[in-house]
Amino acid sequence: MMHAVSELVQAAGDGQFLGVDWGAFMVVFLVAFAATIAVVVAYSLGLRLLAVAGERHRPVPTGAAWLCFAIAGGAVLYGLWLIIPQFH
Repeated sequence: MMHAVSELVQAAGDGQFLGVDWGAFMVVFLVAFAATIAVVVAYSLGLRLLAVAGERHRPVPTGAAWLCFAIAGGAVLYGLWLIIPQFH
């Protein structure tokens, strides 16, 4: 078992463990984490702005809320476009 692990580490090359480029992995992780936070914040802000608009449907908070929903939805659709290869 240890011999197989040492072969994998030697085959991986400099700066890699088990054939994984950890620098690139961290970049992907951080971008995905930031995008997730951005989508959640945009959606939450949209909900809060709709609550502020109240039943009187004031135009500025209502429009801003729909803009936030559009940003969140657009980010989700763009992520799906990136993931699904048939869309390219």
